[in-house]
Formats: sequence, structure tokens, C-alpha cells
Amino acid sequence: MSRFLLLVSLFVVLWGAAMAQSPSVVASYKKVNGVPVRLIYANLNDPEVRVSIVSPERIGRAESVWSLLARSRPTAAVCGTYFSKTTRIPVGDIVIEGERVHFGGVGTAMCITWDNQVKFVRPPMHRSVDWSAYQCVLGAGPRLLQKGKISLYPPGEGFRDPRVYSAAPRTAVGITKNNKLIMAVTTKPVRLRTMAEIMKKLGAVESIAMDGGSSTCFYYRKDLSLQPRRQLTNLLVIYESQALYERAKPRLTPANKMSAK
Repeated sequence: MSRFLLLVSLFVVLWGAAMAQSPSVVASYKKVNGVPVRLIYANLNDPEVRVSIVSPERIGRAESVWSLLARSRPTAAVCGTYFSKTTRIPVGDIVIEGERVHFGGVGTAMCITWDNQVKFVRPPMHRSVDWSAYQCVLGAGPRLLQKGKISLYPPGEGFRDPRVYSAAPRTAVGITKNNKLIMAVTTKPVRLRTMAEIMKKLGAVESIAMDGGSSTCFYYRKDLSLQPRRQLTNLLVIYESQALYERAKPRLTPANKMSAK
């Protein structure tokens, strides 16, 4: 019996050590349906992992990706929601640390609770909703997957720009049934349906598209391996520890919040 207990104890120690060495935010690269895809996986079952958005210091301005990364210092990041080229105003709602800093009113939102549970919510177009139940909200879209099935109807979410429908480099975010967040980036131009098929193949059960095209970027552990070709108005950022997030938190939110309603 003592030998058995010794073996069990050794297994527990080794298993714990392996878990401690296994990061909760990892990057990888693979081809999915023939399309090269850069990936970030974040294990939201780890309470240390935090998801947020970094915005320029004022809504209505754009900043270089280097400036946004220098201020937020995340573990990983990709481009966030779309924005107007003329006004620099994002199209979707943005909530940071439970506070809505911008009202957009278009698209489907990725909503993350304080205990890292993810929901994808499509609010009524151009209407303000109560996001107080969530720590982080990023309105983007259109929706790609719903309950594991491809679900595409951009006009119903308020998308009219024909560029949303055309082939372009794309970014998408999704959640698996095991609460793993997937951020996928393609540099090869693809259409929405192809991106939806990619996210389904990767194991996502819910998914939305994010900004892409000239905004496409990919950052992981101090390596900006894919740079956007224009300045941005927001980034989706991931932190592997609460301590990293706490240090960055005061610098994520815009000062004016003038578009919040």
C-alpha cells in the first residue's frame, strides 16, 4: 500500500509540474482546408487568463499598432472591430473592465463574464443594451458559427459595406465547447463562408469575424509577426496572468469615452 501511495504521490507531483509548465496562452500555425492560418489559443478555464480591448487615448483617433502594444503590453493580440476610415469611430460596442467606453450599435458582440465565460450576443441594431454582466465586450461580426453550425446573414447585423462580403485577409474569434478561446488570422484572402468553415474545423462552436484587410495583425510574446498596413482604433488583447492585466488596465481605456451612450 505504501508503494502504491508513493507512486500516486509521484504522479500528482509530475502532473502538477507538467501543468505548471503548460502555458494557457499559446500560438500555432497550421493549414486548414488548404488555407494557412495563424492561431492563438487561450484557455479560459485558467482564472489567471484575462481578455480585454485596448483603445487609443481618445475615441475617434487611430494609433500605430506599436503604440497600442506599448501601452497594453499583452501576451497576445489581434485586430479588433471595424471602424470608419473617415471618422475613426468603431462600428461595435466596446466594454472594458465592465465599463462601456463606446456605443457602436452594429454587429454581434463577443461578451466575456468576470469568470471567463463567453457568449456571443447580437443586440438590436442601433439600440443601447445593458452590458453590466460582462467584464469585456467587443462588438464586431458578422456571426460565422452558432451552436456549431455555419450562420451567415450580414445584412441582419447591419453590415452594408460590400468589402465585408469580398475575399480579404481575415481575423475571427471563437469559443470551443471546452471554453478555449480561438483567435485565427489568415493572410490569404478568403470569403466569410471560408472563414466560417475554418473556425468550425478548428473546433469552435460559436464564432464571429473581426476586422481584417489592412488591419490584419498578429502579435505573440513580444513578436509582431504580422503588421497592419494602417493605424488602428482597437486591439483584442490577451493576458496570461492577472498581474500582467492589472498593470495594463489603467492604460486600456480611452480618456474621452465620448461615444458611450
